[in-house]
Amino acid sequence: MQRSNSRLRRLVNANAWKWKKPDGDPYPPIFATFTFKEDIKDIKAANALFSHFIKRLNYEIGHTKKSFLKYVTVIEFQDFSRDGVVHYHTIFFNLPFILKDLLADIWGQGFIHIRAIDHVNNAGAYVSKYMVKHFEDDRLDGFKRYFSSRGLLKAIEILDQSRADSIISLIPIAHLAKQKEFTSKYQGKVEYKQYLLEKTQSIEDIIPDFNPHGC
Repeated sequence: MQRSNSRLRRLVNANAWKWKKPDGDPYPPIFATFTFKEDIKDIKAANALFSHFIKRLNYEIGHTKKSFLKYVTVIEFQDFSRDGVVHYHTIFFNLPFILKDLLADIWGQGFIHIRAIDHVNNAGAYVSKYMVKHFEDDRLDGFKRYFSSRGLLKAIEILDQSRADSIISLIPIAHLAKQKEFTSKYQGKVEYKQYLLEKTQSIEDIIPDFNPHGC
């Protein structure tokens, strides 16, 4: 569950503020919750309805059946009781402005709630606290805890220690937000550092000619 949570955070942070509008400005990430008014507890049935909703939303925005939207979605039950109803938390990375009432009509299954996260630098950490609190629910066993659209940007992992040290040395210390050491049962002693950039920045903005695979 911890590894899934970590992968989710990295995926969100790799895509938030990275998708551009036609005018070149980045889309702000949109965080939305979709609920069912009907008593839907079957994950397969709920996933099918959510998939159809995404297709309708893509068509409404692009007037084509071609997939456009980039997003990550987490499945959750309404509460921890065995009678909990399925709902979804979704973060959209390139959703153009759309009226809430229109979005609710396209969803057509119940209520929606939209949360603005324009002010958040670390979108992955902010969103994951809402999106992973039920990851351990055994009703999700055999199903994906979260799923995403195709074509999302992937987080870059650098496994070569010397290369990682070289890159870290080039990051201005002002971006260092957190550091700690801990022991992992899988990896032993770990030195953890977290650097935060401005929402619309990328590593290339602070390290000219950045090349994760360079010498």
